[in-house]
Amino acid sequence: MLAFTDFGRHYTQAELARAKEQQHPTVHAWRGEQVFISFAVGPLTNGKIPDISIDLPANWTVEIGVVRETSAYIGRGMTWGEIPAGPNKSAPDYVQPLVGLQTPPAPYLNCLAAITVPAEAYSELPVETVIQVGEETLPLTLQVGGPGAMPLDPQLFSLELWEYPYAVARFYHIPADQLFGPEHERLTKENLQKYSAMGGHSITTTIVEDPWHHQTYDAYPSLVQWTRAADGFHFDYTNFDRYVQWNLDLGIDRKIKCFSILPWENEIKYRDAQGAWVTEKPAVGSDRWRAIWTAFLTDFIGHLNEKKWFDRTYMALDERPIDEMKTVIDFLSHFKTASGQPLKLSGAVNYQTVATDVLDHYQDISINQADIGDPHAFKQFVADRQAKGLETTFYNCVGNYPSMFALSEPIETAYLLWYFASLGVDGFLRWALDGWVEDPFKSVNHWYWESGDPFLLYPHREGDTAPYLSPRIMMMAHTLGQIRQWRLLAASTATQDTPGVKALTAYLDTLIDTPLPAKTVNAYGAAVGVDEKADQQYMHKTVAKIEALLARAGME
Repeated sequence: MLAFTDFGRHYTQAELARAKEQQHPTVHAWRGEQVFISFAVGPLTNGKIPDISIDLPANWTVEIGVVRETSAYIGRGMTWGEIPAGPNKSAPDYVQPLVGLQTPPAPYLNCLAAITVPAEAYSELPVETVIQVGEETLPLTLQVGGPGAMPLDPQLFSLELWEYPYAVARFYHIPADQLFGPEHERLTKENLQKYSAMGGHSITTTIVEDPWHHQTYDAYPSLVQWTRAADGFHFDYTNFDRYVQWNLDLGIDRKIKCFSILPWENEIKYRDAQGAWVTEKPAVGSDRWRAIWTAFLTDFIGHLNEKKWFDRTYMALDERPIDEMKTVIDFLSHFKTASGQPLKLSGAVNYQTVATDVLDHYQDISINQADIGDPHAFKQFVADRQAKGLETTFYNCVGNYPSMFALSEPIETAYLLWYFASLGVDGFLRWALDGWVEDPFKSVNHWYWESGDPFLLYPHREGDTAPYLSPRIMMMAHTLGQIRQWRLLAASTATQDTPGVKALTAYLDTLIDTPLPAKTVNAYGAAVGVDEKADQQYMHKTVAKIEALLARAGME
């Protein structure tokens, strides 16, 4: 059996066995774009994986992988440090390259092919090819069009994913004395390359020890080493500089986010002259708090100027109380370059509870999807900030539905990105790229969130040389590219008034009047849909309509 499957949903073995050969609609792609094709193969009866190929010209890139399963808790962890044992479900949540598979993981394979159209390709006619598995073939049609080549400017719809280099070090057994050395760099850059290819633009850095109070499986030590001697504080930026440079090497260069002047629990840790750890928890705004942060910021600004990184650096706050935010805003106003330029501020906030005059101090803010309130008011809020030159993105995390967990259907990712793009936001933020649990191939359960929440990439097994993508990050890459296509067409004087672009924009404008699907909490604490079957149908229908209109717009 060889049959197309739906890229937007998960499949059980029983469902794959019932897959029927069907005519796949024409796949529309711009030059340079990567598109994804989902199909099922099976049953495999001889214990071997057959030859699977898609015949395309040599300058087209075809990568075929198999969706693999891990174990995922159906609820949400609730106690710090206690990873729930279950009940669990199989989660088809990572894609292993076909070339790395020696034996089939199951009788039926759900395969995902990533096809990259060459930037110089163009065809007035569809490109006709087949998916071939042994003697079986499945016709596939690709239509190349669009006014220009990919990749498009990522800032048409930005992407920020938080990065976890210490999780990489732990999983691949990098010794402590080799952190941020050549092997750590090589392995971490494997993940960063995937992020960069999607248009990722922000670098996540830590300037204090574990600013999120060890919320991930691995601690996240400070990239800046603090010590205090008789003459005061000293700061070692060696690891900070190396990590930032790794990102810059790969084109991740727009923002350096520094966490945080308001760490969770307000803990500040440093080593004394004898090398022993000292922990202080000064009250925000107190004389001691101001003295400590004055020492750091004075030194840090000098270092940033020396590295010529000041203009892209943001002091980042993560869901902090309003009074503390106000204190930081006032405090940071006193720290400027010689030319009078202040440090930029970034934050994750609930904009409905914070006055505009406070939020206007944030050059960059991200709003949780659960906090948008009235979408019409939110859309106006975003537009008002854009008029002031300020950026606004949305983020998705624990407790949200629809969502991007291991058990979330991939269509949820596509729908959420399109919904918020229709409200005018500048982009999307999510933690995290690679905050892995102990062994994600065995279980993605976490002590405090829905399974799979802290990562979108998986590490790779021995013999492979790149991280494994999850279907949700593949859907994310696919949808980000499409949103950028629409925004390019809608902004261009040459295309914005064409019937296809006007029809697509008009349809997207109607999404604001349909609320996000309603959520509830299941018996194990996870955010789920009130009527998930109806939600899936609605999201599939909506995204299919958008993609059909985009295909028409791109061909005019």
